Amino acid sequence: MCRLLPWFDIRWLFRSAICALVVLLAWLPTLALAAAADADRVDVRVIIDISGSMKQTDPNNLRIPALNLVVELLPNGAQAGVWTFGRYVNMLVPLAAVNDDWRLRARAASQQINSAGQRTNLTEALDKASWKIATDNGYQQSVILLTDGMIDVTRGGPDAAANVASRQRLLQQVLPKFKQAGVRIHTLALSDAADKALLQQIALETDGLFLQPQNADDLTRHFLRAFERSAPAEQVPLNDNRFSIDASVKEFTALIFRKPGGQTTRLISPSGKVYDANTRTAELRWHRDVNFDLMTLTAPESGEWQVEADLDPENRVQILSDLTLQVEGIDATIFSGDPLDIAIALNNEGNMVTAGALLGLTDFTLTVTTPDGRSGSKLISDPESLPDDGIFRETLERFRAPGEYRFEIQAQGRTFSRKRVMSASLAEPFVVSRNEDTAGQVLTIKVAATSELVDTGLSRVLVRSVNPDGSSKITSMSFNSERQSWELPAMATEGSGIYQYELNIRGVTTGGKTFRSQPEILQVRYPLGQAPAPVNAPLVDQPITQVPVAPAAPAPVPEEKLNAEPEPLQARAEVATPVAKPPVEMPATAKAESKETSTTDDNNKPSSSGLWLAIVAGVVGCLLMGGLTWWFLRRKKSAVVAAKPEGASSSLDDDDAAEAENIKNMDDFEAFMSEGEEQIVGEDDILSDKDNPVSLAGDTDIDPLTAAQADENIGELDDNDDWGEFDTDDDNKN
Repeated sequence: MCRLLPWFDIRWLFRSAICALVVLLAWLPTLALAAAADADRVDVRVIIDISGSMKQTDPNNLRIPALNLVVELLPNGAQAGVWTFGRYVNMLVPLAAVNDDWRLRARAASQQINSAGQRTNLTEALDKASWKIATDNGYQQSVILLTDGMIDVTRGGPDAAANVASRQRLLQQVLPKFKQAGVRIHTLALSDAADKALLQQIALETDGLFLQPQNADDLTRHFLRAFERSAPAEQVPLNDNRFSIDASVKEFTALIFRKPGGQTTRLISPSGKVYDANTRTAELRWHRDVNFDLMTLTAPESGEWQVEADLDPENRVQILSDLTLQVEGIDATIFSGDPLDIAIALNNEGNMVTAGALLGLTDFTLTVTTPDGRSGSKLISDPESLPDDGIFRETLERFRAPGEYRFEIQAQGRTFSRKRVMSASLAEPFVVSRNEDTAGQVLTIKVAATSELVDTGLSRVLVRSVNPDGSSKITSMSFNSERQSWELPAMATEGSGIYQYELNIRGVTTGGKTFRSQPEILQVRYPLGQAPAPVNAPLVDQPITQVPVAPAAPAPVPEEKLNAEPEPLQARAEVATPVAKPPVEMPATAKAESKETSTTDDNNKPSSSGLWLAIVAGVVGCLLMGGLTWWFLRRKKSAVVAAKPEGASSSLDDDDAAEAENIKNMDDFEAFMSEGEEQIVGEDDILSDKDNPVSLAGDTDIDPLTAAQADENIGELDDNDDWGEFDTDDDNKN
């Protein structure tokens, strides 16, 4: 039977499966962006702490305007609900579809937020908010969680048995429900007394965003950051309080923050019509709160609009349009040394735009703002080299400083502009220290986890020692269970001079989440005890450019404190901006071409069935081709010898290196990111460290026995050899 029907052969099935997998992997970026274009329905659940400690951390009850901002920004057709918790948990606003009636009820219910709770029952709050979450409910599901304390269900502090048991229940029973349903939990720690380690793990385990407002005055702006992750919205650039609306925009929502005593907000249309909070018209919805104005206008005029208000870097204009900017690859939590592989594309009426006539006239710009407020911009599109699939790709590397990063992606065309803003938090779960024994001339490098939530048994640390002569050696650091740290004693084995130690960490949380981290490079001069070598200096000197950023204006304080209500007893920068090109009409051929190259239904909407039929057809095709190939080879009965490709050298000759250096020096974005301790290198930068692969791909399934075997096989490697991928098969290659 096997001779007549070779598709029953297990080896053929394996080969065919590999073929199908390769096809699917090649389609992943396109599939991800297509999925992002379809997933426009969001389910957002807000959980707010009303424990007694909030009287000190939020004395003016700014949780109310923060919640109102989310309520007003939620799009029609979304699903949302609000829970409050102290000792008990209440569904303050029932989970339901968002519309004008729901917003009216939510704004009224927000006035019940107080600080009258006696405990902090975080576990029960998350458990109640998990009602009706599911992987197949048709929504992108997110939670925004605010607290200022630790789990506290009984007296005795965090070590009390009941509090420990509640924390364990959260991690072992409640949190897995959210993970399995694909729900992202964005956590906000309002004070230093909050259990930041727990909140960070909740965000990390669910691909959420961890934020730490400095005080209650920052609550509204941080709720906005979490909401941007929960319900990504299209924006248009707002420059000097002016913005342009093109003919494809069906609705826009302008968010304008007000300063204490600032001017009254007004909106002026291209034709000169003036709107304010007192304007009564069917197409306008205006919400004025303690510290912001939010106005939504349907069927707006095309042209340049103006806002009369104080300038604020957080002001923005969201739009509803068929022409959207899709962005993938910027995770909410990032790690030191772990690159971001970003994919950017335009989508018109559900179809990926691939027409060169349109893409060639559009500038795609990426701006990154670091935790210390510095910003740098980079033009990532080239009209002379357009991607065939319409997807622009950029790799950002070597983020170092912990804290919040802001990413702004902008597409500036001749007749339109689009913008996306995303926040990400860089977590560093490990701390690196060094101890110099000058008498014995031994340097001991230690790596310790900063949180008990890191699984030290599965996590691994590799170090590459680079000698003064350029030779190197890869070593797996051993874990000292008594000191709870990975340690490596290092000596000057190749004589005096500067030695460099590059660390590569594969971390695993107690919940099974895998992440990668590459801490700062250590440089040491031997003999020890002499003048120290520069620490963390880059291998290649690079120019430094700093772009100043205007400081964010402080949020205003409300005029009066809102009255608290009793606890319910029912237990239920100055950033470089691309110069606009002269306005011309969008080429009709561009629109037609983008539609003809995509699968659509009769209503010109994306057809998910067509996409999946294409996938199935590709897999079936691979299976048939694999079967025929196997059968032919069996008929020939000839041995197949796979030729091993020769590895290409990664070294550069002098001329190439000089040319590459000149290119790098001309790139303001890389120059900015190379300053001090931080560096971002584009994927086209041929002087980037190709010898330090930092991809997480293929490293999610962990076998501690295989990992231990790999450690025994690590030895001296050439500088051009890949290292740090924790790939046991490659460890034995010569």
